[in-house]
Amino acid sequence: MKVYRVVSRVVSVFLFLSVLMAAFSFVPLAGEAATKLRIGHEMPENHPYHIGSVKFGDILKQKTGGRIEVVVYPNGQLGNQKQLAEMVAAGQLDLCLVWQGIMESYDKNTGVVSLPFIFDSWKHTWKVVDGPVGQEIFKPLEAKNLKVVTVFNNGLYNVVSRVPVKTPADMKGIKLRVQPSAVFVETGQMLGAVVTPMAFGEVYSALQLGAIDAGIFGPINVRKSKHYEVAKYTCQNEISFLLEPMLMNTKAFYALSKEDQKALLDAAHEAAVWQRKFAEEEEIKDTVFLKANGMQYYKADKNQWRAATMPMYDKHPEWKAAVQKINALKK
Repeated sequence: MKVYRVVSRVVSVFLFLSVLMAAFSFVPLAGEAATKLRIGHEMPENHPYHIGSVKFGDILKQKTGGRIEVVVYPNGQLGNQKQLAEMVAAGQLDLCLVWQGIMESYDKNTGVVSLPFIFDSWKHTWKVVDGPVGQEIFKPLEAKNLKVVTVFNNGLYNVVSRVPVKTPADMKGIKLRVQPSAVFVETGQMLGAVVTPMAFGEVYSALQLGAIDAGIFGPINVRKSKHYEVAKYTCQNEISFLLEPMLMNTKAFYALSKEDQKALLDAAHEAAVWQRKFAEEEEIKDTVFLKANGMQYYKADKNQWRAATMPMYDKHPEWKAAVQKINALKK
């Protein structure tokens, strides 16, 4: 009788544990490590890039029941944007956020989205990059081991300077910092500026020391990186609705199960939709802040600036079909 009771208890305990394991099989067991994806970017923790990255991690963790976690490295801890993209392509880092010009190093035809005035609103921008046209432009990057999983809002860019700039004629002879991008270099040269490609982290000291006179920036970056302390003029020409693609190592992406690939893409898109709206709201607040802290704004004649930069389109006839597809989505 005693033996029967002992066996009965053992069986009951075994059945109880089996039920518990079945019920919680979708959650990593205690002590079992979740898959950790590392994402790096160059901006501080109060920047929309960082806050959007954290949002991405929260959504992905929820969608996968804790199977996948995202660890965010801000402030250029892992390197500048060029280095981050190189690490992702080499499989040394899972994901990164970089501005779109970085992609030109891997496929020059992605430069079409960096042409001046290629987008005319954020609505138009997202219609392009989230749809078939954007997928067609970004797809070749996968051959270089980079996959665009979504695109964040990088800001509405203007000319910000130490000396007043109001018209395209004022750009002649200006020492202009541009992002490392063939398209931005060509645009600056077309305007008559003395162009200096430079990493973002070097901009403050270059403005302070007079090594550069101006750059093309959005108000969020001007405020968060304190450029307003050393550059007091903004020409609101709205030359670029700039992108911040989230790049993932292609092999790492396809190593995930189909279910987790979908969860990652869905989480990235949901985080991007949230980040885009948040960034627009922050841009309004930061513009108010900059004006209150001595930044002088000039309302530019955009038609004048557009006419001055339109030769860029003639310079790249190979992008004519892509430009037509992008323009068609303005309607």
